[in-house]
Amino acid sequence: MGSRPRAPSKAAAGGAYLYFALACGVTWLLAIPAALAWMNHRAPPPYAVACAGLSAFGPLLAALAVAGPQRQLGAVFGRWRTSPAWVVLALLAPVMVHTAATALFVAVGGRPTQWFHPPRTPEAIAALVVFPIGEEFGWRGFAHPRMVARFGLVRGALVVGAVWGLWHLMYAITPEAAGFDPFELGMTMIELPLYSLLIAWVFERANRSMAVAIAFHAGAHLDHIERAPRTDLRLHALHMAVLAVTAAVAAWSLSRSWRRAVPAAIMNECDDSSL
Repeated sequence: MGSRPRAPSKAAAGGAYLYFALACGVTWLLAIPAALAWMNHRAPPPYAVACAGLSAFGPLLAALAVAGPQRQLGAVFGRWRTSPAWVVLALLAPVMVHTAATALFVAVGGRPTQWFHPPRTPEAIAALVVFPIGEEFGWRGFAHPRMVARFGLVRGALVVGAVWGLWHLMYAITPEAAGFDPFELGMTMIELPLYSLLIAWVFERANRSMAVAIAFHAGAHLDHIERAPRTDLRLHALHMAVLAVTAAVAAWSLSRSWRRAVPAAIMNECDDSSL
Protein backbone atom coordinates (compact mmCIF):
# COMPACT_ATOMS: atom_id res chain seq x y z
CA MET A 1 0.00 0.00 0.00
CA GLY A 2 1.10 3.59 -0.41
CA SER A 3 0.88 4.47 3.28
CA ARG A 4 1.95 2.19 6.09
CA PRO A 5 -0.52 1.78 8.99
CA ARG A 6 0.73 2.60 12.44
CA ALA A 7 0.43 0.44 15.52
CA PRO A 8 -2.89 1.08 17.32
CA SER A 9 -2.75 3.51 20.22
CA LYS A 10 -5.21 5.68 22.12
CA ALA A 11 -3.07 8.75 21.48
CA ALA A 12 -3.36 8.20 17.72
CA ALA A 13 -6.97 9.47 17.73
CA GLY A 14 -5.40 12.96 17.71
CA GLY A 15 -8.53 15.09 18.08
CA ALA A 16 -10.78 12.85 15.99
CA TYR A 17 -13.56 12.81 18.59
CA LEU A 18 -13.54 16.60 18.81
CA TYR A 19 -13.62 16.67 15.02
CA PHE A 20 -16.65 14.36 14.95
CA ALA A 21 -18.52 16.57 17.43
CA LEU A 22 -17.71 19.75 15.51
CA ALA A 23 -18.52 18.28 12.09
CA CYS A 24 -21.96 17.11 13.22
CA GLY A 25 -22.64 20.15 15.38
CA VAL A 26 -21.80 22.73 12.71
CA THR A 27 -23.79 20.92 10.02
CA TRP A 28 -26.83 20.31 12.20
CA LEU A 29 -26.95 23.92 13.42
CA LEU A 30 -26.79 25.25 9.86
CA ALA A 31 -29.39 22.77 8.60
CA ILE A 32 -31.93 23.34 11.40
CA PRO A 33 -33.70 26.45 9.94
CA ALA A 34 -34.61 24.69 6.67
CA ALA A 35 -35.50 21.48 8.50
CA LEU A 36 -37.88 23.33 10.82
CA ALA A 37 -39.58 25.01 7.85
CA TRP A 38 -40.15 21.67 6.11
CA MET A 39 -41.46 20.07 9.30
CA ASN A 40 -43.99 22.91 9.55
CA HIS A 41 -44.96 22.49 5.86
CA ARG A 42 -43.48 25.87 4.92
CA ALA A 43 -40.98 26.92 2.29
CA PRO A 44 -37.72 27.84 4.04
CA PRO A 45 -36.76 31.52 3.95
CA PRO A 46 -33.72 32.59 1.88
CA TYR A 47 -31.35 32.65 4.86
CA ALA A 48 -32.36 29.07 5.73
CA VAL A 49 -31.64 27.92 2.18
CA ALA A 50 -28.22 29.59 2.35
CA CYS A 51 -27.48 27.95 5.69
CA ALA A 52 -28.55 24.56 4.34
CA GLY A 53 -26.08 24.95 1.49
CA LEU A 54 -23.28 25.93 3.86
CA SER A 55 -24.07 22.96 6.12
CA ALA A 56 -22.32 20.65 3.62
CA PHE A 57 -19.04 22.27 4.65
CA GLY A 58 -19.35 21.25 8.31
CA PRO A 59 -16.71 18.47 8.00
CA LEU A 60 -14.32 20.79 6.15
CA LEU A 61 -14.68 23.55 8.75
CA ALA A 62 -14.26 21.04 11.58
CA ALA A 63 -11.08 19.67 9.99
CA LEU A 64 -9.67 23.20 9.70
CA ALA A 65 -10.57 23.97 13.32
CA VAL A 66 -8.94 20.84 14.75
CA ALA A 67 -6.01 20.29 12.37
CA GLY A 68 -4.95 23.95 12.34
CA PRO A 69 -3.84 24.14 16.01
CA GLN A 70 -2.16 20.74 15.58
CA ARG A 71 -0.21 22.08 12.57
CA GLN A 72 -1.55 19.18 10.54
CA LEU A 73 -3.16 21.11 7.69
CA GLY A 74 -0.56 19.86 5.22
CA ALA A 75 -1.28 16.25 6.11
CA VAL A 76 -5.04 16.78 5.79
CA PHE A 77 -5.12 18.86 2.60
CA GLY A 78 -1.81 18.16 0.89
CA ARG A 79 -1.93 14.53 -0.29
CA TRP A 80 -2.94 14.37 -3.95
CA ARG A 81 -0.37 12.45 -5.99
CA THR A 82 -1.47 9.04 -7.22
CA SER A 83 -1.98 7.11 -10.43
CA PRO A 84 -4.87 8.47 -12.55
CA ALA A 85 -6.13 4.88 -12.76
CA TRP A 86 -7.05 4.98 -9.07
CA VAL A 87 -9.01 8.21 -9.58
CA VAL A 88 -10.96 6.68 -12.48
CA LEU A 89 -11.65 3.50 -10.50
CA ALA A 90 -12.87 5.54 -7.52
CA LEU A 91 -15.17 7.63 -9.73
CA LEU A 92 -16.70 4.56 -11.39
CA ALA A 93 -16.89 2.26 -8.34
CA PRO A 94 -20.30 3.48 -7.07
CA VAL A 95 -21.70 3.31 -10.61
CA MET A 96 -20.53 -0.31 -10.92
CA VAL A 97 -22.18 -1.23 -7.61
CA HIS A 98 -25.45 0.41 -8.66
CA THR A 99 -25.37 -1.21 -12.12
CA ALA A 100 -24.80 -4.67 -10.62
CA ALA A 101 -27.75 -4.17 -8.27
CA THR A 102 -30.00 -3.06 -11.13
CA ALA A 103 -28.92 -6.03 -13.26
CA LEU A 104 -29.85 -8.41 -10.44
CA PHE A 105 -33.16 -6.59 -10.07
CA VAL A 106 -33.90 -7.23 -13.75
CA ALA A 107 -32.80 -10.87 -13.38
CA VAL A 108 -35.43 -11.48 -10.67
CA GLY A 109 -38.17 -9.91 -12.78
CA GLY A 110 -37.95 -6.28 -11.80
CA ARG A 111 -38.54 -3.43 -14.20
CA PRO A 112 -36.40 -0.42 -13.29
CA THR A 113 -37.71 2.96 -14.33
CA GLN A 114 -34.15 3.69 -15.53
CA TRP A 115 -30.70 2.12 -15.24
CA PHE A 116 -28.86 5.24 -14.21
CA HIS A 117 -29.91 8.10 -11.96
CA PRO A 118 -27.67 11.06 -12.81
CA PRO A 119 -28.16 14.50 -11.25
CA ARG A 120 -30.82 16.43 -13.12
CA THR A 121 -31.82 19.37 -10.93
CA PRO A 122 -29.52 22.33 -10.23
CA GLU A 123 -29.40 21.27 -6.56
CA ALA A 124 -28.30 17.73 -7.46
CA ILE A 125 -25.65 19.02 -9.88
CA ALA A 126 -24.32 21.37 -7.20
CA ALA A 127 -24.24 18.50 -4.71
CA LEU A 128 -21.99 16.58 -7.11
CA VAL A 129 -19.27 19.15 -6.40
CA VAL A 130 -20.16 20.67 -3.03
CA PHE A 131 -20.58 17.55 -0.91
CA PRO A 132 -17.34 15.78 -1.95
CA ILE A 133 -15.30 18.92 -1.29
CA GLY A 134 -17.21 19.86 1.85
CA GLU A 135 -16.94 16.37 3.38
CA GLU A 136 -13.94 14.39 2.20
CA PHE A 137 -11.17 16.56 3.67
CA GLY A 138 -12.82 15.84 7.00
CA TRP A 139 -13.87 12.19 6.76
CA ARG A 140 -10.92 10.83 4.80
CA GLY A 141 -8.30 13.61 5.10
CA PHE A 142 -8.58 14.05 8.88
CA ALA A 143 -10.65 11.30 10.53
CA HIS A 144 -9.65 8.22 8.52
CA PRO A 145 -5.91 8.21 9.35
CA ARG A 146 -6.61 8.77 13.05
CA MET A 147 -9.32 6.14 13.36
CA VAL A 148 -7.23 3.63 11.40
CA ALA A 149 -4.26 4.25 13.66
CA ARG A 150 -6.51 3.76 16.69
CA PHE A 151 -8.70 0.83 15.60
CA GLY A 152 -7.14 -0.72 12.49
CA LEU A 153 -8.15 -0.42 8.86
CA VAL A 154 -11.49 -2.23 9.03
CA ARG A 155 -12.85 -1.03 12.36
CA GLY A 156 -11.45 2.44 11.80
CA ALA A 157 -13.22 2.74 8.45
CA LEU A 158 -16.46 1.48 10.01
CA VAL A 159 -16.26 4.04 12.81
CA VAL A 160 -15.78 6.84 10.28
CA GLY A 161 -18.67 5.47 8.22
CA ALA A 162 -21.00 5.27 11.23
CA VAL A 163 -20.36 8.91 12.19
CA TRP A 164 -20.60 9.87 8.53
CA GLY A 165 -24.06 8.31 8.46
CA LEU A 166 -25.14 10.04 11.68
CA TRP A 167 -23.90 13.34 10.25
CA HIS A 168 -26.74 13.05 7.68
CA LEU A 169 -29.40 13.22 10.43
CA MET A 170 -30.73 16.64 9.42
CA TYR A 171 -30.73 15.66 5.75
CA ALA A 172 -33.33 12.99 6.58
CA ILE A 173 -35.77 15.86 7.13
CA THR A 174 -36.96 16.54 3.60
CA PRO A 175 -39.66 18.59 1.84
CA GLU A 176 -40.83 15.41 0.07
CA ALA A 177 -41.53 13.74 3.41
CA ALA A 178 -42.71 17.03 4.95
CA GLY A 179 -40.63 16.07 7.97
CA PHE A 180 -38.37 13.29 9.18
CA ASP A 181 -37.91 10.35 6.80
CA PRO A 182 -36.89 7.27 8.84
CA PHE A 183 -36.36 5.18 5.70
CA GLU A 184 -33.85 7.69 4.38
CA LEU A 185 -31.86 7.79 7.61
CA GLY A 186 -32.02 4.01 8.06
CA MET A 187 -30.68 3.38 4.57
CA THR A 188 -27.96 5.97 5.11
CA MET A 189 -26.83 4.44 8.41
CA ILE A 190 -26.46 1.04 6.73
CA GLU A 191 -25.03 2.26 3.45
CA LEU A 192 -22.31 4.68 4.53
CA PRO A 193 -20.28 2.36 6.80
CA LEU A 194 -20.21 -0.09 3.87
CA TYR A 195 -19.17 2.62 1.44
CA SER A 196 -16.55 3.73 3.95
CA LEU A 197 -14.91 0.31 3.65
CA LEU A 198 -14.84 0.60 -0.15
CA ILE A 199 -13.39 4.10 0.00
CA ALA A 200 -10.82 2.93 2.55
CA TRP A 201 -9.69 0.15 0.22
CA VAL A 202 -8.99 2.40 -2.77
CA PHE A 203 -7.85 5.32 -0.57
CA GLU A 204 -5.12 3.23 1.08
CA ARG A 205 -3.90 1.79 -2.20
CA ALA A 206 -3.80 5.23 -3.80
CA ASN A 207 -1.41 6.63 -1.18
CA ARG A 208 -4.32 8.29 0.64
CA SER A 209 -4.79 10.73 -2.21
CA MET A 210 -7.57 13.23 -1.66
CA ALA A 211 -8.23 13.13 -5.41
CA VAL A 212 -9.36 9.52 -4.98
CA ALA A 213 -11.57 10.26 -1.96
CA ILE A 214 -13.25 13.18 -3.73
CA ALA A 215 -13.68 11.18 -6.95
CA PHE A 216 -15.37 8.29 -5.11
CA HIS A 217 -17.77 10.64 -3.34
CA ALA A 218 -18.54 12.40 -6.62
CA GLY A 219 -19.19 9.04 -8.26
CA ALA A 220 -21.84 8.27 -5.64
CA HIS A 221 -23.64 11.48 -6.63
CA LEU A 222 -23.06 10.89 -10.35
CA ASP A 223 -25.32 7.82 -10.27
CA HIS A 224 -27.52 8.07 -7.18
CA ILE A 225 -29.57 4.87 -6.99
CA GLU A 226 -31.39 6.26 -3.94
CA ARG A 227 -33.29 8.46 -6.41
CA ALA A 228 -35.03 5.32 -7.73
CA PRO A 229 -38.70 5.04 -6.69
CA ARG A 230 -39.40 3.16 -3.48
CA THR A 231 -42.38 1.35 -4.99
CA ASP A 232 -40.31 -1.83 -5.32
CA LEU A 233 -38.08 -2.31 -2.33
CA ARG A 234 -36.31 -5.22 -4.05
CA LEU A 235 -34.06 -2.82 -5.95
CA HIS A 236 -32.96 -1.07 -2.77
CA ALA A 237 -32.51 -4.40 -0.98
CA LEU A 238 -30.38 -5.74 -3.85
CA HIS A 239 -28.34 -2.54 -3.84
CA MET A 240 -27.56 -3.07 -0.16
CA ALA A 241 -26.76 -6.74 -0.77
CA VAL A 242 -24.30 -5.96 -3.58
CA LEU A 243 -22.77 -3.19 -1.51
CA ALA A 244 -22.45 -5.49 1.52
CA VAL A 245 -20.73 -8.24 -0.47
CA THR A 246 -18.35 -5.76 -2.09
CA ALA A 247 -17.60 -4.15 1.28
CA ALA A 248 -16.96 -7.57 2.82
CA VAL A 249 -14.35 -8.29 0.14
CA ALA A 250 -12.78 -4.89 0.78
CA ALA A 251 -12.73 -5.56 4.53
CA TRP A 252 -11.04 -8.93 3.98
CA SER A 253 -8.38 -7.29 1.82
CA LEU A 254 -7.87 -4.45 4.31
CA SER A 255 -7.54 -6.86 7.24
CA ARG A 256 -4.85 -8.81 5.39
CA SER A 257 -2.98 -5.58 4.72
CA TRP A 258 -3.27 -4.57 8.37
CA ARG A 259 -2.00 -7.92 9.65
CA ARG A 260 1.07 -7.57 7.44
CA ALA A 261 1.75 -3.93 8.26
CA VAL A 262 1.17 -3.67 12.02
CA PRO A 263 3.98 -6.01 13.18
CA ALA A 264 6.45 -4.04 11.06
CA ALA A 265 5.10 -0.76 12.44
CA ILE A 266 5.41 -2.02 16.02
CA MET A 267 9.00 -3.13 15.38
CA ASN A 268 9.85 0.26 13.90
CA GLU A 269 8.35 2.05 16.90
CA CYS A 270 10.40 -0.16 19.20
CA ASP A 271 13.53 0.59 17.17
CA ASP A 272 12.79 4.31 17.28
CA SER A 273 12.25 4.27 21.05
CA SER A 274 15.64 2.66 21.59
CA LEU A 275 17.54 5.45 19.83
